[in-house]
Amino acid sequence: MAALMGVAFLVCASVFASWWMSAPGAPAASKGHAPASSSVKPPASAVPAISPPSRASAKPVPPKASPAAPLAALERSQLERKAFQLEMENARLRGRLDDMLNWILDNVRGTFPLPENQMANLRLAPVDTNLEVSADLAQLLRLNDEEVDRLDTAFLGTRAVLQELETENISVDQPAENQVVLNIPPYAEEGQMVREELYGELKKTLGAARFDRFLQVAEEGLDERFEYFGEADRTLEFEEVTDAVSGDVQLFVRDERALPSKEDPLRQDITASERIVTELPDEYYAYWNWLPACVTRFARSN
Repeated sequence: MAALMGVAFLVCASVFASWWMSAPGAPAASKGHAPASSSVKPPASAVPAISPPSRASAKPVPPKASPAAPLAALERSQLERKAFQLEMENARLRGRLDDMLNWILDNVRGTFPLPENQMANLRLAPVDTNLEVSADLAQLLRLNDEEVDRLDTAFLGTRAVLQELETENISVDQPAENQVVLNIPPYAEEGQMVREELYGELKKTLGAARFDRFLQVAEEGLDERFEYFGEADRTLEFEEVTDAVSGDVQLFVRDERALPSKEDPLRQDITASERIVTELPDEYYAYWNWLPACVTRFARSN
């Protein structure tokens, strides 16, 4: 009995010792008695807290600028400023070039379209059928509206004066009933005065340079249109004729001029034109008062 009780006591003592060691408040085991398992982890409170790295500390620290960086930036800024100045200067020069080209187009183009050595071969009609400035002459001399009006007035006035001089000594001969011949004798002295007056007005309007150009290209045509300013001996012949095929009545017109030769004053240059028409040409209406009925019947109004 005593032996059994002793064994029971030992077992109870052993169980109590095991419970005591496993309790939370039990003292730590001594160095000589290490825990059997190494998987036992220390409590969470014993582990030191490690905070995550901050966002600022995560950025890389920029390298320190070298002393050459500010100098390179300064040079680049100076080059950019210089390039801008050059571009502005280039734009200004382009503007001046455009202005110069526009001035050339407005003031030079069309003024003298041919080389100087070819201008002597150019011939222009100074006036049109209405004795007004021709479009070709106005373009060649770059005439403005005011200059055109002044030249028109001068041309029309000159023609009126010349017609008055023509009619002062005109003679009429009617060799047949259906034929008439008008003779207009020369009036060179009076005509020369009219020419000088016209040239004075032209020179005052055009200026010396353009007036010389006008004489170079249009003087010959001016003489023809203004009856050589009285230097020619002119004969006009009108005759009523009948066409042999159709039997229609027509008008025969012969216009002849005898003009002293410029190369030889003792010689005369004779030019004549002949035509058969059904209507009296406009240029002969100025001689209406000396034309018989056989000629005036071919006027447009009839």
